[in-house]
Amino acid sequence: MRMSLSLRLLLAAAITTTLALVATVIVFNFLFRLYFEDRARDELETYLLLLTGNIGVSADGEVEVTPISDPRFNQALSGYYWQIQVDDKDPVLSPSFWAAPLALDRPDAPGVISYANVNTGTGDAVAVASWVVTIGEGTTQREVFLAIAIDREDLDLSVSGFFTNSVIWLAILGLFLFAAGWVQVKLGLNPLKKIRSEIGGVSKSPKVRLSSDYPSEVLPLVEEVNQLLDANAEALERARSRAGNLAHGLKTPLTIMHGVERKLRRGGNDALADELMSEITSIQHTVERELAQSRDSHQRRRRCAIHPIATRLHRALSRQPGAEHIQWDIEVPETLYAPFDEFDLTELLGNLLDNAMKWSESRICVRAGQDGSHAFLSVDDDGSGIPDAEISSVLKRGGRLDAKQPGAGLGLTIVNDMAQAHGCVLSLQRSSLGGLSARITWSVSRA
Repeated sequence: MRMSLSLRLLLAAAITTTLALVATVIVFNFLFRLYFEDRARDELETYLLLLTGNIGVSADGEVEVTPISDPRFNQALSGYYWQIQVDDKDPVLSPSFWAAPLALDRPDAPGVISYANVNTGTGDAVAVASWVVTIGEGTTQREVFLAIAIDREDLDLSVSGFFTNSVIWLAILGLFLFAAGWVQVKLGLNPLKKIRSEIGGVSKSPKVRLSSDYPSEVLPLVEEVNQLLDANAEALERARSRAGNLAHGLKTPLTIMHGVERKLRRGGNDALADELMSEITSIQHTVERELAQSRDSHQRRRRCAIHPIATRLHRALSRQPGAEHIQWDIEVPETLYAPFDEFDLTELLGNLLDNAMKWSESRICVRAGQDGSHAFLSVDDDGSGIPDAEISSVLKRGGRLDAKQPGAGLGLTIVNDMAQAHGCVLSLQRSSLGGLSARITWSVSRA
């Protein structure tokens, strides 16, 4: 399955942005937890030192404790607790401590603070800082195990709240980044859309070239396309020139062969004359067909306006000797285009008009228009027309209804070949004027 470039870029942006945001949430949450853990340890250390400073030994060797001024240590279940154990005696607990003493491991060395996370007898998680100090001298020297505990609920709630808020805000940031990425992709691909639009213009007019108003990254591609178009135009011009030279070079030999054919016929050698005429017709058909295909192979994506060409042909043909009596009707919209270039449409319409002039009595009508998704170009005359049974034969090579009429019977065959090469359809039917109606139809999307 082919995926558009914009979708690929958007998916890549979405994946990388999502990974970056997820990593940001994880790192931020880790750093925030470390920050609160450090703050909690600093607070525990402060209270531990304060509690240590409030301990003394009386003259009879008893340990005396001065309560810490923070009222939370005197408030039941406040979440702030202290615990003091002298030698191996039962621990002394703060008034806020209503549960069993904390089961703590003594630090390995006196004077070194140890940090731990334990649960109270009620199942509450607390952060604990503890150490062992020695107070008193001589016989009154005592080893005291001191511990300060703080409820971890506030710490965990703070970390959890930060995680939730960071996820929400980073999700909003992610949506903004996705939208910004979409805008960036659209803006970044605009030059390609412009190239597509201008190439569409080139297909309609062979002289048009891509503009140079592009970013530096795209400009080399534009220049290569323009060079290719120039090379194609030069090749097409050479092909036209060679086609004209070929047609001109064959004109004299074919004229001589026609003279030989007429001499043979006047000499009574009709069989040989017919055979020679058949070969002459075959040569003319082959040459005309190949010349038309040579032009068409380069021009299948061209288009041109019909009205100027129809008007120009009318002016030229109406001045020919013997055409003074013909009335011309040109009913072609100025905005209608056909899927041919100017040269091909001139040849196609010229063949149709030449055929109509041979058979017309007094009137020729050129019409063009659009009917829904299809357009048409027709040439009607008021001549004798073509019987339905003969329509297929006149489209064959050298097919002629009347041998007395001038020509080789190639006009309609050439028109049919050109129409098929450009995706059009040639149809022959009875005209409303009484003669033949030759009609070319094509899809509007092609023009």
